[in-house]
Amino acid sequence: MSRWYAEYKSADLVSAPPPTNVGGYGELLNHFHARGHLLPQTEEGLAAIDDLINSAVDIDLLAELARPIGMFYGDVLTHTIPGAYWEVIKDGYPRVRVTRTFAVDVVRVANRRLAIADPTLVQNYAYVLGIVRHDA
Repeated sequence: MSRWYAEYKSADLVSAPPPTNVGGYGELLNHFHARGHLLPQTEEGLAAIDDLINSAVDIDLLAELARPIGMFYGDVLTHTIPGAYWEVIKDGYPRVRVTRTFAVDVVRVANRRLAIADPTLVQNYAYVLGIVRHDA
């Protein structure tokens, strides 16, 4: 085949659904399981993480859990908001698309939560739910 021509192959018409469960928070789950606690992918799970952050003595441990906390938050969003899905990582941080016009940069939300008390993860989640309701 000449170098000026490429073989053409049509794309499959059936596309895969967007990812809704990417994981990346095993360390966080291990932290909770070691203390005999579960971490459900719900608002209650986010509240448990908020409690962990509020009662933290070891700030270095929490800094190591920033990305896992963000990934967990993203999975909560994809499991509780119909149609929400993970997007391609931009600048090293994954995002969750919750509406046509709004995506949540979940790791940045986690980093901000570790640095500042408000908004909590639960408050951020409620804010996102409000945006989703408004866009519907």
